[in-house]
Amino acid sequence: MEGFHELEICGARIVIDGGRAEVTSPPKVSRCPMRARVYGTENEDADSVLATLKANVEEWGMFTSERRLRTEERTVSFGTSEIFSDALRDGLLDCAVTVCEGAGTFIGTDPQIVQAVGAHMTGILRTTPIPAIQEGLREGGCELLDEEGTIDQMAGLLKAASLGHKRIGVTLMGAEALKAQPLKSAGLELGVETVLAGVHTSAVCGFTAEMLVYFCDILHLCASAQLWKKVGAKAMIQMGTGIPVMGMSAIGKRLILNRAMAIDDPLLVMKSALPRDDLGEQPRPLYQPDCATDLLSKE
Repeated sequence: MEGFHELEICGARIVIDGGRAEVTSPPKVSRCPMRARVYGTENEDADSVLATLKANVEEWGMFTSERRLRTEERTVSFGTSEIFSDALRDGLLDCAVTVCEGAGTFIGTDPQIVQAVGAHMTGILRTTPIPAIQEGLREGGCELLDEEGTIDQMAGLLKAASLGHKRIGVTLMGAEALKAQPLKSAGLELGVETVLAGVHTSAVCGFTAEMLVYFCDILHLCASAQLWKKVGAKAMIQMGTGIPVMGMSAIGKRLILNRAMAIDDPLLVMKSALPRDDLGEQPRPLYQPDCATDLLSKE
C-alpha cells in the first residue's frame, strides 16, 4: 500500500500510512449480511475489516500503483457503482462524480471504470496521490479535481456541470451528510439533474439522517437505526433486504429499476409498506448512538 489514507469499513475507521493499516475505531456492527455474502465474514471486528482490506489490495490493487480500473463484474446486485454504471451504459446518466483512493474526487463517464472503482470501495475520508491511479483514470477519460487527491463532491459537481454534463450522479458518504442539501441546491441553480446516492451510512443519526432521507435520490440504509426508522416516510422502492437500497425519488426509482433489468436471476416485486425488515437478515445490531435531536420530523 502506498501513501496516507483514512477510510471507513463497516463503520470502523482505518488509517493507512507507510504501507501499514491500523484500525483506530472498531466496527459499528457485529455482523453485516452483505459482507458475509461477499467476503464470508461472519463476525466483524478489527481483524475482519483488515482482512477484507488486505484481500482487496491483493485482488484489485487498491491503494497501490497496480489498481484495477476496469471491470464488467457486478459485485452485488444493487450497489451504487452497479446502479450508476448501468445508468451510464444506458444513457440515463451523463457522468458520475465519485471518489477513488489515490485520486480523490473524479468525474467518470466510462461504466467499466465507475464499476471497478466502486465495486469494493470503502468509505474514503482522506487520500493522498498515487500517480499511477491518477494516470489510469485520466487515460480512461476521467476528469480529476486536482493532483492532490482532494475529496470535494461539490467541486466535482460544479466541474461536471462546467464540462457540459446535464445528468450527474454524485456519491455522498454518510460522514458528509450535511452536504446533501447544498449539492441538490447547486444542481438546481446550475440547471442540471443531480442524482444523489447516500453510501456508507451506518453511523448517521439525528439531523444527518434527516438530510439523507430528504435529499438523496438513492439511499443505502446500512446499519443506521434512524435511517431504517425514518426512510419509509419518503421511500418509493426498496431493493434488497440485508442492506436495502431505497429509491427516494422518481429518478432514483428509475435508476434502480434500470439496474433490475440487467439482472438475469428471478426477482420478487410486490406492493408493500417500506422498509421491509422481515424478508432477510439485517446488520446487527443496528447502530443507535447518542446524537442530535431530529429537526425535520418529530416522533
